[in-house]
Amino acid sequence: MPLTLFLLATTLAPIAYVAGLSLFRDYLPQRSVSFIGLQNFIESIHAPEFWTSMTNTGIYVFFAVVFHLLVAIALAIMLDRTRSGFARYARVVRGLLVVPWLMSWAVAAALWRLILDPGGVLNAYLIKLGLMAKQIPWFGTTQYAMAWILIITVWKAFPFFLMLVYAALTTIPVELYESAQIDGANFFRKIRSITLPMITPTVLTLGILDVVWSLRQFDIIFLTTGGGPLNATRTLTLQVYLTAYEGFRFGLAASQGVIILLMSTVISILYIRLYERVDA
Repeated sequence: MPLTLFLLATTLAPIAYVAGLSLFRDYLPQRSVSFIGLQNFIESIHAPEFWTSMTNTGIYVFFAVVFHLLVAIALAIMLDRTRSGFARYARVVRGLLVVPWLMSWAVAAALWRLILDPGGVLNAYLIKLGLMAKQIPWFGTTQYAMAWILIITVWKAFPFFLMLVYAALTTIPVELYESAQIDGANFFRKIRSITLPMITPTVLTLGILDVVWSLRQFDIIFLTTGGGPLNATRTLTLQVYLTAYEGFRFGLAASQGVIILLMSTVISILYIRLYERVDA
């Protein structure tokens, strides 16, 4: 009962409040609140900036999830103490790789802003090495901003996925690899026929978690580019924030938040169906 009451107070109650607010016109400067039904949802769907945010969110989520999992799987296989030539260095390397995950998003954003600033470390070294003729504002250029946000996201969060994939690898019986070795299977055949099928449930679970987490990612984008330049990195969560706290249209922002919630729910349902099919 205490846990149920806690969940109701901290989860369901705010969701119900936001869902209700999305049906009202709530504009702070005029201090006016009026019921308008689904008008906020219609306005959100027809707004060009909403679809720009949707596109940017899709790009961000797709590449963040793909690279999180690819990097985690590749490094976990390399560090697997029972089947890797890097076993003697695995403990030290695992400890170093966890460092980015221990940082807060604010610290990570501040660190990378120092590195990628026009007068920062990266530009200085590239110019010194003769690879560039002038400084590049990495966060201020549309062709680079999203790519760097993705790099920072993968760098910051991949240790979490690495640890769980590594844990899944340690549960695979060594006898399976020994039998495959006797049958003449090479390293890549073992990965394809034994490792990947055995860790698929873990990878699927991490994938859906990462989709939901990436879908609502706000910190790193807000603290580095703020959605710029020219809305090149504006995502749905940032759109909700700007609508609410710069446009002061809380009803409209609530409708956009409900859309994000519905998207997360649909993705979760699809995952459950897929997981049941794979597990069967």
